[in-house]
Amino acid sequence: MSLPDPPSFHLRLTPELKAKLLAAKGRNSLNKEILERLDRTFDPDPALRLAEILRPVLATLAEDDRTKMLDLTASAVDILARTSTRKRPRALSGDDS
Repeated sequence: MSLPDPPSFHLRLTPELKAKLLAAKGRNSLNKEILERLDRTFDPDPALRLAEILRPVLATLAEDDRTKMLDLTASAVDILARTSTRKRPRALSGDDS
């Protein structure tokens, strides 16, 4: 016995948004790209999680060291963003599984 088709939802996209999605999808199908993007909107924001982790550490540092730490953290985040635009690190999302 075959499984039922997953529920469908018909969506109208502006030509501009469709063009952006098509350009960003890479090897994904347009449907998969849209589903992955929607799914990510329900994940905790990794930047907020990082801020929560760093806030107590930064509070203990002198102003010069705090500035250096923030600059280094921003540089690390920039590097991660450039190297992995598709996959977000799970450690920052709060999901340890």
